[in-house]
Amino acid sequence: MTSARRILPLVLVSALSSVPAAGASYFYAVGFNNHLYEVSDSGVQRDVRDLSGLVSSGLINGAAFDVARSQLFFSVPGTGGANGSLWYWNQATNGTPVSLGLLPTATPDNGAYWDGAYWYVQQGTNTLHRVALNYGSGTPTSVGSVSTANLVHSPALSGGDLFFGDIAIKSLTGTTATLYGATANGNQFFSVGLTSGALPAGNQNLNASFLGTVGSGAIDKMQLSFDSTGTALYGHSFSSTGEPSGQWFTINTANGTLSSPLFITLTAGTSNGFQDMAGASASPTPSAGVPERGPWLALLSVTLFSLFLARRRR
Repeated sequence: MTSARRILPLVLVSALSSVPAAGASYFYAVGFNNHLYEVSDSGVQRDVRDLSGLVSSGLINGAAFDVARSQLFFSVPGTGGANGSLWYWNQATNGTPVSLGLLPTATPDNGAYWDGAYWYVQQGTNTLHRVALNYGSGTPTSVGSVSTANLVHSPALSGGDLFFGDIAIKSLTGTTATLYGATANGNQFFSVGLTSGALPAGNQNLNASFLGTVGSGAIDKMQLSFDSTGTALYGHSFSSTGEPSGQWFTINTANGTLSSPLFITLTAGTSNGFQDMAGASASPTPSAGVPERGPWLALLSVTLFSLFLARRRR
């Protein structure tokens, strides 16, 4: 019989080979428990920060990420339906979140960053908001001027289609970008062309191009984020019917077609995925604790314990 001392080292090598390599992208999202999570593109999940102390009631949402400055923005709901406030967190230093002031509307359920501004579509409407940000030495200091535009969809949005899963913005040049969006029920995956600077005065129309659907009606509230290079668009399902919640995909930006599921992440203590995704960094958050997920952890623990017992029995 082959001895445990000969087999267990092989098992240990196998376990260590399953340890995730450093990711190319680290995505940031807020959970139903008002915690901020980091998820690598290999599916390793970490609880980075508890934000619940910032909220008197309701859920943090409207997350957006400035890749160039490693700064994450999110909205905190106001009390009794009052306007929400915009906050930022420095991902590179894992600093304390800072309030930037009130938003022009109630808390958005989607958000994106581009062109020195925070963008969102207010739920129940087709109004796109651009909230300029004031900076001092590269650090955001306060909310600035607000401009809006009316998104014109064909087919027109109505009823449940006026509630969005998420938006994400892909920078094309220094002055142009494309906003991608998905309605909460996945009926419309669309794009909108953007140019730098404030939106035209008078809440003018911006045409949205219909690209397709996002998955199926079984996937609810698809959250969107580009990777750290701004190349690949990822989707994450908040909840699903008849299939697992919290699935991750890559999305074809030409037509909304989903890849096969990549992995699953859930908000701790729930059966749902994250309620909003912000964007991605090329580097993980420092001092953010150990991974919550990853099948290699259990295997490695069992292997090390088995090696310990084998040595004691010698």
